[in-house]
Formats: sequence, structure tokens, C-alpha cells
Amino acid sequence: CVGETACGKSSLLDSLFNTRLDSTPATHENARVYLRKSTYDLFEREIRLKLTVVETAGFGDQINKDDSFKIIGDFIDEQFQAYLDEELKIKRNLSSYHDTRIHVCLYFINPTGHSLKALDLVTMKHLDSKVNIIPIISKSDTISKNELQRFKQNILNELNVAGVKIYRFPTDDETLA
Repeated sequence: CVGETACGKSSLLDSLFNTRLDSTPATHENARVYLRKSTYDLFEREIRLKLTVVETAGFGDQINKDDSFKIIGDFIDEQFQAYLDEELKIKRNLSSYHDTRIHVCLYFINPTGHSLKALDLVTMKHLDSKVNIIPIISKSDTISKNELQRFKQNILNELNVAGVKIYRFPTDDETLA
């Protein structure tokens, strides 16, 4: 999950998985961005899901935000490298290997202003070749439906102009089956 401090990352995850995931309350006092990684064993209808959540603490809080996105990109690259290293071993055991690759990035966007912040565009552009990005307008219940529609359209237009690739959910019924 990528997003500014207190934008609702933990709350959405708690709602999404219908459980209270442990999370340390965030502060705006971080000198740099750091990543908090937590792994959970979730069960639904006797199906076990091993969920690893990596949250960005302090994202967007610094005066100099130049390296904020690099820390995230480097972490994703390290996870790919660890998986590749395991796969290239002569005696590998991928069946018991805990896959730490990042499969999706929930990117939280605060509904302030009329468009994306420069940091959001740069970060998503840096990550779009590494991971599926799903933009989420955080705390969207704080603005009207008309404002939300305009904001969403502005974001999609900006992402398109900047060439940022985001995950597109399948719409064909056959794909969903």
C-alpha cells in the first residue's frame, strides 16, 4: 500500500479482509519513507490465505520527497531478485518457499485539490513496470458524488497523458467466470 500518512490504508485493508490487521499508528515525524511488512494467515471457508502487506510509512511527509519512490521500487526489485535466486538454485523448493514478490500496489490518492500531486505521478510512473497499480481515492466519502466523478476523471486523464499504466479490471463476463 502506497499513500500519505493517515489516508486510510489500514482502515481499507481491515474492511477488505474483514479483520483487524495489526498496524502501528502513523505519525508525520518520519525523516524518510520506511516500509512496514506484516504477514497474516487468513482463513475463509476453510481456505488459507497467506497475506503479506507492505505499507509505506512516512510517504509524502518529507520536505525533500525526491527519493520517496525509489525506496519502494528498490524493495519491489529486491523481492523479484530473491524469488529469481530461489528459482535458479540447483536444488530449489518453490513449493515451500514463501513468495515475497509484490503482486499489486494499492495506491491511495487523497481527494484534495483537483488533480494528482507531482509525487503521485512520479511514483506511479516509477512503479508501473514493476507491479500492478490500483489507484484508490482515499476517504472518498468526504466529497460529493459529482466532485468524486470529476476528480476520478481528472486522475484518469492525467495518468493517461503521463503514460502511467494502471491495472484494468476485466469487464467481459467470460473473463470473470
